Amino acid sequence: MKRTTPFVCALVPVFSWVLVTCTQTPKKMPAVDGAIIEVRRSDSAIDVGEPGFDSTLQLYWLGTACHLIQLGHAQVLTDPFVTNRLRLNNLVSDPARVDVTLGRIPVPDAVIINHSHHDHILDAYGAMTQSAWANVPLYGSVSAKNLLAGWQQPSITTRCHEITVSGQAFSPSTNAPGYRITITPYLSKHAPHLKCGLTFLNGKITSPRTSPPSSVFDFQCGEVYNYLIDIRSPAKSFKVFYLGAPYDLEELPNSVPDNVAVDVVLALAPSAGNVPGYPQQHLGRLKPRHVVLSHFNSFTKEDPDAMGMPKSDIPGLSRAIQSTFSSNPRFEKLHIPAITILEPNKKARNVIQIH
Repeated sequence: MKRTTPFVCALVPVFSWVLVTCTQTPKKMPAVDGAIIEVRRSDSAIDVGEPGFDSTLQLYWLGTACHLIQLGHAQVLTDPFVTNRLRLNNLVSDPARVDVTLGRIPVPDAVIINHSHHDHILDAYGAMTQSAWANVPLYGSVSAKNLLAGWQQPSITTRCHEITVSGQAFSPSTNAPGYRITITPYLSKHAPHLKCGLTFLNGKITSPRTSPPSSVFDFQCGEVYNYLIDIRSPAKSFKVFYLGAPYDLEELPNSVPDNVAVDVVLALAPSAGNVPGYPQQHLGRLKPRHVVLSHFNSFTKEDPDAMGMPKSDIPGLSRAIQSTFSSNPRFEKLHIPAITILEPNKKARNVIQIH
């Protein structure tokens, strides 16, 4: 049998290294220069009377795109949807789920609606009928108001304020002296659900409903608004941009303000790859210190505390957000939130805190 010479044996590892090195796809570094990827537990809520209550922005994530934005005694709720279900028919809010989530958060000074798909507005009526919410106003599109008219409750419809002018700020009342909330809506469009540009249920609700919605087809998208929220306490102020519906900035440049330098962007995660330039162009305009990914849902479990991650490219999206790091010296952190846990007579857990 022919034997291999020691010289040939020595070359085998070298040729193997060259072959592997030349045929492998170059790998990206796990983080941009200077960035740190940190995985840790979220904080427990800071309660009234505790240090930092008036000067710390607290973000509760209650599922999908439902966030409580709180600074001391001022708070804004986005897109009340905690039932976490999707059905063609008999698509109704779960009162028990509303009670153990929205019934346990600080009562908001305002509720804002991005658009009228069921996963942004299904639990709005249930929330607005809570006894402690008797004076809470809701702001959204004409379609959102027409949808909520279906319950035919004047006590609710009189508190539903339709937005018709993009860029026109409004200031809901706060219940504590020295606090102020200013909200500016920006007309947008829903991100396409498919790469081909198709958006499901993309119609408008042009007249007030005469019965409550009960089918997924009743929840047409309607007009879409992103929101700049300027929230102030006697101690500090923060700017939060709720980017619930990113769209192509070349087609709709005014859907996101320019050069406002916000503190936090609540940024849509699913369908991100279907929007040209997202998120880099959008974050390049807003120049946030913090980015909080939003709209995680699976619709496969009744309990949002157990729901899974969405079918979205979280690593790719995270990497794209990191790419804005070097061009935005203000950028501090990317947050992928955990569901906020609300238990009776206990502090809320899994609360993002911004200082």
